[in-house]
Amino acid sequence: MDEVYQKVAYIGLRNDDGTYLINVPLYVKLSEVNKSGISEQQEELIHKISDIMMKRYEKQVGGYIANLKKGVKDNANVSCGM
Repeated sequence: MDEVYQKVAYIGLRNDDGTYLINVPLYVKLSEVNKSGISEQQEELIHKISDIMMKRYEKQVGGYIANLKKGVKDNANVSCGM
C-alpha cells in the first residue's frame, strides 16, 4: 500500500537568517483509508490540528504584517525628518 498524506494547514516558518518563509504546507500521514479517503478518527484529528494551526498561522501572519506596517511608518517618519 502506498503511503497517504493529508495537507492539514499552511504554516509560517523562519529561515536561518530570520526572514519569514510563509505558506509552508503541513501534512499528516494517514494509516487507514475509508471511502472518503480517511478514517473518522483521523478526520476529527485533522480538523483539530487544522483549527490549531490556522489560529497560529493567522497570529504569525498578523505579526508579520504589523511589523511591515511598523517598518513603513518608521520609514515615513525618517523621510519626514521626525
